[in-house]
Amino acid sequence: MSAARRWGWALFWLIVAVAAGWSLSDSFAFIATREAPTGETLWGRRIWYFAHVALAIPLLLIAPVQFAVSVRERWPLLHRVLGRLYLAASLLAGLFALHLGSTIAAPETQVPLTLFAAVWIGFVVIAWQAARRRRFDVHHGFVIRATAIALSFVWVRMMAADDGALLGFIENAEIRAATRGWLSFVLPLLIVEIWLSWWHSARSLFARSRV
Repeated sequence: MSAARRWGWALFWLIVAVAAGWSLSDSFAFIATREAPTGETLWGRRIWYFAHVALAIPLLLIAPVQFAVSVRERWPLLHRVLGRLYLAASLLAGLFALHLGSTIAAPETQVPLTLFAAVWIGFVVIAWQAARRRRFDVHHGFVIRATAIALSFVWVRMMAADDGALLGFIENAEIRAATRGWLSFVLPLLIVEIWLSWWHSARSLFARSRV
């Protein structure tokens, strides 16, 4: 990998770390100050929120190491151990997200958040199975997809903090919340799919048409 590309990835993970740090602090503040609805115990839903957000910490710490080519080549055992921890934490976070999304009080975001969690779990299971069968090309692609879903919580918190800047043209608050829920995971997946497959396929087709 060239020096420019290494610095590019370092800058990318630095930006992700700063955004994630803010998002985590904002999420923990929300959990601590959230008023439970009537009939909900103090720790009934709050403990699910806390566990889901807390699992983001090991994910963010492990992800840059797992995607470093030098680590995979020099310390394959470390890569495998951290990979198991990463996928286990992702699976648990996805299960917690599935519960939170399917039971959220806001019906306008229930469908996107539940689907978000189900897709995340599916990506993690496929990545895990691919690694077991030594299909590392498939494994790599689905780990990237699972990571994009995992980082969606950063994007959704940023949009929620100032959705007027992005979605101010939508006057209805419920429609704006539903749009934010869909965008929070559709946009990262679109970017990943463009990078992993769409761009390469389109470029090869256009390259052939010029011959």
